[in-house]
Amino acid sequence: MRRLRHSLVGAIYAGYYRARDLNYTYGRPTQKTVGEAQFRSYELYNLHGRDELLLGLLERIENQDTVYDIGANVGVYTCAAASIGAEVVALEPNAEAREKLQQNIDTNGFNTTVLPVAVVDEDGTETFYLSSYPEISSLHRSNAKISGGSVIEQTNVETRTIDSIVGHHPQPDHIKIDVEGAGDDVLRGATDTLKTAMPTVYFEPHGDCRETRDFLHEVGYAVEDLGEGLICTPR
Repeated sequence: MRRLRHSLVGAIYAGYYRARDLNYTYGRPTQKTVGEAQFRSYELYNLHGRDELLLGLLERIENQDTVYDIGANVGVYTCAAASIGAEVVALEPNAEAREKLQQNIDTNGFNTTVLPVAVVDEDGTETFYLSSYPEISSLHRSNAKISGGSVIEQTNVETRTIDSIVGHHPQPDHIKIDVEGAGDDVLRGATDTLKTAMPTVYFEPHGDCRETRDFLHEVGYAVEDLGEGLICTPR
């Protein structure tokens, strides 16, 4: 029964992603709304339209704030933030997702910086595992296989820390982190930035987040648990 259930879920996901890819190739973007943010995208439905973490980010953005979208995927957070006046630096190592991200940015006419890197705790290169469910592709093989997904390809990607990125781009006022299990590495690579720029952090955990909380407390942050994510503000 479990095997049958996995097969059915896999077939549904595969069908959805095929339809989505066709829309990016042959279809048209449609209007999406998240809170007061409105933008156009090629996604088939309003992905993250009721996401409390995204709504929390949008409520806190002031005009011309800088947002780092770590694990930008196809750009829902990026486009929503840009649509209300934020300057966005979007970081996405998956080339296929990054192409869709750029397509969504372009259809809105946003002036957004896109960096083809994975964000961790050390500059260099690492193996990136592409999943049959593109949204869960990860630097960790096990994370690319959750919910019945499978690793279909692996590739080397450039890795950067937030602290090194800040040397070449505006300091962030907000950092969103959704990186399929590598979130704690992202935070460790942002230690100096968290202490000096003191951005608000929007963190989507993948598993136990006790170490995340402990680290954030150590660098002077209060942590609010929304259930589906953490909003972390400097004390």
